[in-house]
Amino acid sequence: MSDVALSPVAPAAPTRRARIVRAVAAKEILEMRRDRRLLALFVFTALLTLAALGFGAVENARLTRERAAAAEADRLLWTGQSAKNPHAAAHFGQYAFKPASPLSLADPGVDPYVGSAVWLEAHKQNEAQFRAARDGGIAARLGGLSAAFILQTVAPLIVLLAGFASFSGERESGALKQLLSLGARPRDLLAGKALALMGASAALLAPAVVGAAIAVALMTDAGRLSLADQFIRLAALAAGYAVYLAGFVFLALGVSALAKSSRAALVALLAFWLVNSFLAPRLATDIARGLAPTPTAQEFRAAIARDKAGTFGHDETHPAFAAFRDDVLRTYGVKDIKDLPVSFRGLALRRDDENGYAIFDRHFGALQAAYDRQDALRASAGFFFPLLALRPLSMAFAGSDSRAQFDFATAAEAHRRDIQNEVSDNIIHFQRDENYVAGPELWRRIAAFSYRAPMAGFALSSSAEAIAGLVGWLALTFAFALFAARRLKPL
Repeated sequence: MSDVALSPVAPAAPTRRARIVRAVAAKEILEMRRDRRLLALFVFTALLTLAALGFGAVENARLTRERAAAAEADRLLWTGQSAKNPHAAAHFGQYAFKPASPLSLADPGVDPYVGSAVWLEAHKQNEAQFRAARDGGIAARLGGLSAAFILQTVAPLIVLLAGFASFSGERESGALKQLLSLGARPRDLLAGKALALMGASAALLAPAVVGAAIAVALMTDAGRLSLADQFIRLAALAAGYAVYLAGFVFLALGVSALAKSSRAALVALLAFWLVNSFLAPRLATDIARGLAPTPTAQEFRAAIARDKAGTFGHDETHPAFAAFRDDVLRTYGVKDIKDLPVSFRGLALRRDDENGYAIFDRHFGALQAAYDRQDALRASAGFFFPLLALRPLSMAFAGSDSRAQFDFATAAEAHRRDIQNEVSDNIIHFQRDENYVAGPELWRRIAAFSYRAPMAGFALSSSAEAIAGLVGWLALTFAFALFAARRLKPL
């Protein structure tokens, strides 16, 4: 502390304590600026973050263009069908493409692994197709560089490197003994050092927030998304990452205050960083899968097929078909389907679809509930391993988590049902024989799929465990740092 002169003090008045805190913070910032290696790490991390945002923005723009072009081409195929039976047109099908979330340029989340389009066809709810990670090979499945990865993994390492010797280094040099003998209170030293490291953390976070804000402002389609909502999401992301890094500030200071040497502090902090960044997410995922298991793709489809076997489908010999036919005849007061004023085939198709809707809702809903349970289980340990809480929060507000995917899939399925209802109603009211066909005007009357992503409140509603984990992490590390500061003793 040779750069700052501190006179002996009694229990300091608030203004005196504030001056001490500011002096300590100024001294810490000056030392960080003088450390060329640390300064180089900060600059490199900022440039890497901006580069990752740039690559993310380019990729996001490419996906937006490709999906818009594919949706337009698919619409032309649908409306360009020749005259045919409406049910045949429903089997011809069409795609529903998921628009890329603007903030996925910073955190792509699960988007590369869950598919970007759903094939909409008669009698069947399909899973999303075209997974970028699968198409990209092994390298893509390992994950690409993103601003989220840098802030989640690299930034806390920089904070720990900047703070590991805050107290232990001064103890070894004798400066701590001098400060304490002059009457400087440990909590004031802690506050000053924390203030400096908070500033360093802000310097790591600021390029990502500013860069993402510029990219979102330029790339958000105002006709499809609210720009204000995107900035609310970005503000929530910034707050989450700020809490995350603040916890590492207090952790570094607490360990430095308790450690007998700077080397011991560094080893302990690096061990925690490794566990938090790599080991804990893997273990938490395995535990969550064990406590909330999900079926394999084959098991999932087989379970749906078993339930659908209880419905009649196109099988006119099925007991359920005969029961439905008899019920229709009683409803219309006739004895033969030829005497019905509407098409019995259309009625049967509509009933079969309705039976399928209930089955699909049950199975897909249960699958998403299992994913939600896994996310909650992983986040539950976030107070101790904060990456477990930050990741789901980051993906939720970036619009790239499993719940955002489920919302898109639900909207796509709703559009598929609109198509089915439209063609079945056409058959019910207009088909009089097996040769009936509808013209292109029916295909054009069915609206194109249009998806509007949910607002920020949707992300907030699914982030309670993650928010609690991050707040708990900050509270725990703050309490630890206070405890360690009170035990400060010079060598």
